[in-house]
Amino acid sequence: MSTASVTAPPAEKPIEQIAETIDVRPRIRGIDLARGLALFGMFAAHVGPSSDVGGLTGALMFAASGRSSILFATLAGLSLALLSGGATPPGASDPRRTRLRIAVRGLLIMGIGVTLTAMGTPVAVILAYYGVFFLLAIPFLRMKAHTLLVIAGCWALVGPVVALLVQSWWWGSSAADVVARVDPITLISGEGIDQLLVTGIYPAVTWMPFILVGLALGRMDIARLSRTTMLAIGVGMAFVAYGFSALLAPLSPQAVVGAPDASGSLDWSTLMGADAHTGSTFEIVGGIGVALAILALCLGIAERLPRLTRPIVAAGSMSLTIYVLHVLTINVAGLDAMPGSPLWVLLAFIAGSIVFALIWFRFARRGPLESLVHSTTAALIARPTSLSTDPTTDRRTHS
Repeated sequence: MSTASVTAPPAEKPIEQIAETIDVRPRIRGIDLARGLALFGMFAAHVGPSSDVGGLTGALMFAASGRSSILFATLAGLSLALLSGGATPPGASDPRRTRLRIAVRGLLIMGIGVTLTAMGTPVAVILAYYGVFFLLAIPFLRMKAHTLLVIAGCWALVGPVVALLVQSWWWGSSAADVVARVDPITLISGEGIDQLLVTGIYPAVTWMPFILVGLALGRMDIARLSRTTMLAIGVGMAFVAYGFSALLAPLSPQAVVGAPDASGSLDWSTLMGADAHTGSTFEIVGGIGVALAILALCLGIAERLPRLTRPIVAAGSMSLTIYVLHVLTINVAGLDAMPGSPLWVLLAFIAGSIVFALIWFRFARRGPLESLVHSTTAALIARPTSLSTDPTTDRRTHS
């Protein structure tokens, strides 16, 4: 009597083992340094002095306004690239898991952002938008760097026009009232899907170019890019965008793209400004230029001065936790999240975040919210992983 040879399917991996296979790439200190500076810049926008104080402090507050959140979003795109394979073909071995992992992270971050907004914080929380950016970036994950840059450039040109047209129609329309009544995000937090996509302070329609540029940087292998070239390109982009906007300033009286003038009609001159959160092409291009310049500097500085930059790098390594803590602190302290606070308040926020991060990393590898997102993502993708028992099936499926 012969016995048939049966190959047992591989054992399912425990969640802990799956978690250890996610985000195994070493961290790049310069990126965390830039992310830390972006955090501190957003602190400045919420609890810092007004730019009207003048001097170096006023100049720094002016520079931080708007551009810090753009840097944060650009680094989000870069993080997506690193999360999905960096310069190697993204998710080549298992693109389905890559997309699922990023989708789960996006939804989790969106949930955190919606929760903070629902608390009635005076802060314009970026996290729900950030989660939407993750979800919208999924179709672009397998594109090459030059393709991403072309799309980002076209989006920077077309997005503000689309925002202007949609916003001018949306405000006061019956469709807006219907969405407000049925959209669960609106019902929970008061800031709905229409704002996340088009009409909010960080709408995807004008903010996706930052994500795409960051994604392209990761596909080009950010660690090997020439810092000098990146710095020169960034400075050049900022100079051209802000310079042209300044020349056109007399024609752009409105501060926000899509805002109607006194008569209620559409004002196309709003596309010529470059102030914070205008959503214009000039702001997009200039903001990307500033982000590239800061990232280039941070990559070089963090490499040459690791000990000196360690405190900021530590804060940048747990940016989700630090961001949430700063929002909660503003709520508890009863601050209005508007420029005008004494300088010591901003310095206290920065010092507190650095001390917390340095102490936390003595006992853990990730920040508390970073660990929560990481482990939850691992738990949720564990089941799809266990279903792929035959590697040939995966090759046929994804060929």
